[in-house]
Amino acid sequence: MNKTFCVLLPLFLLFFTIYCQANVIVEPAELTVTITDNFLQESTSTNITILNDNNYTINVTWYLEHPNPPSLLRPNRTFIENLSWMHVTPSWQLVDSYAIASFSIFLIIPQRSDLFDQHWETWVTFTPHRENDNGIFSQEYAIRVYIDTPISSAQPSIPDSNAQEHDFFTLLLITGAITTGSLLLLFWFWKKKST
Repeated sequence: MNKTFCVLLPLFLLFFTIYCQANVIVEPAELTVTITDNFLQESTSTNITILNDNNYTINVTWYLEHPNPPSLLRPNRTFIENLSWMHVTPSWQLVDSYAIASFSIFLIIPQRSDLFDQHWETWVTFTPHRENDNGIFSQEYAIRVYIDTPISSAQPSIPDSNAQEHDFFTLLLITGAITTGSLLLLFWFWKKKST
């Protein structure tokens, strides 16, 4: 009896876990967002679709995370400095059977010189489960989001009016010094010739 129970319990739990998991199709599995303009002037939006492939309504929620474990981070990618720069809407969604839901990802990144030439990776993890279910046995779907910030040479150069005034003043001083030196030298030659 004990052996039968030990065999049947794991099988029952496996069957129950599979039964409780919602079948969904999440697309795309990964996406790249390349920011080409000024950070403050550009808010990037990208869509993710979720197909409910079940004969019942599911509730889809999400959360943001860094790649976990960190060894799953793609080569030449780093963690985004602040996850709050990424926004996903809506915060949750009820999806009818065989229907499609859409989530939008927005990026609002502050403009700082140290944020140019960055190649980040972060995950948006979606959790679909039956409506009114606590989601203990829900399967999760992580979408890899790659974010490339503008290269530093693309940063618009804003002329510094103080620097321009400083350069003009320096040029004026040099010109004045040369003129004064030339006049003194001429005066010295003229004085020497007249004596």
